[in-house]
Amino acid sequence: MVHIARLLAGVAVLINAASAAAAAEAVNNGEFALKDGDRVVFYGDSITEQRLYTTFVETFVATRYPNLDIAFFAKGVGGDATWGGWMGTIDERVSRDVKPCDPTVITIMLGMNDGGYVPFDEKILAAYQEWYGKLLALMTATAPNARITLIGASPYDDWAHPDTAFHGYNGTLLRFVDHVRTLAAENQLGFVDFNCPVAEFINKALAADMADAKKIIPDAIHPAPAGHLVMAAALLKAWNAEGVVSEVTVDAAASSVLQASHAQVRDLSALTWKQRDDALPFPTNPDLELALKYTDFSDVLNRQWLCVKGLEPGNHTLEIDGQPVATLSEEDWARGVNLALYDTPMKKQAAEVFQATVKRNEAAFTQWRNVEFALAGYQSTPDASAALGRLEREIRSQQREKSSPVERQYRILPDASASGA
Repeated sequence: MVHIARLLAGVAVLINAASAAAAAEAVNNGEFALKDGDRVVFYGDSITEQRLYTTFVETFVATRYPNLDIAFFAKGVGGDATWGGWMGTIDERVSRDVKPCDPTVITIMLGMNDGGYVPFDEKILAAYQEWYGKLLALMTATAPNARITLIGASPYDDWAHPDTAFHGYNGTLLRFVDHVRTLAAENQLGFVDFNCPVAEFINKALAADMADAKKIIPDAIHPAPAGHLVMAAALLKAWNAEGVVSEVTVDAAASSVLQASHAQVRDLSALTWKQRDDALPFPTNPDLELALKYTDFSDVLNRQWLCVKGLEPGNHTLEIDGQPVATLSEEDWARGVNLALYDTPMKKQAAEVFQATVKRNEAAFTQWRNVEFALAGYQSTPDASAALGRLEREIRSQQREKSSPVERQYRILPDASASGA
């Protein structure tokens, strides 16, 4: 049974083997996996339906790659397994929920429900392998040119919640992840593991603070926002996302720009200059604080570096557009600072992009699930769907407008001279 399932999947994937190989080569060469005009479908169960890792990925792409026009479609359904669920069989799901999106990129994350929340069973694994093969065959037949990334399912939290009824279930999920990894390798598809990075995150928090660890996956199944950020980071890393927002070094004493990477700096005079970064920082917020505390997200994927050399001894305050941002010693400024960790006008702008992304997803979800599916068959349903489609496009247009970086005025002042001091 297992051999047949893999054979079916392999035959189906041969349909788009050329595009898969080309995509893999591009990623191996360090290129970002997504391209202008891409249409990305996130397919999965309730963890995808949470629309958290999906929204974080969309926001990251909008802020880090403002010149790319990419459409995103979150198609997660609570309770889904590789064979389908309450919204229909996989034939119905792929035909109704994936095909109309005309995807060029598809991610698949399934497994949490497939194991049945019981101890590992070879027969259950065999069923998972068979149905995964059928689903993959459907996907490749429906979108033969799509680049597919298979995702190893996020973990069941066996560590911070040892008293749960299904303790030990992550062992089952890890066997599923192994199969998905193998399937991706055999068929030259993308693969990213969500299980291990989140498990490492939980255990690192657990070693420091049990209360922190329990917040990452509160019900042991559905990650909170910080857990989803770690998942989004894993996918973005696998896709070779650009980790640098900008890197700028200026010499205040010489009024010279020593480095300006991913940024344009002009009119530098003593302690003032104008700067326009090519991108915006990812807009972190208090809900994501645990991920920033226990993972490398800021260092690897959200680096907005400013280094100011040649300052007089003492504390100095950076103002951007007249807003005080950070007060640090001349030694700290000379070492450099990651501005993505501070409340800057750029971070505020990025937060507006995130809010637009959330609202766009809400409009799209309402159109798909609450109108087209839940209210199918009514005379006015097509009109209601069309109205929501217009709303979604309007919000998306605003999202793209807000993602464009603007030039900012920078000023460094000795602390006693800072505005409001």
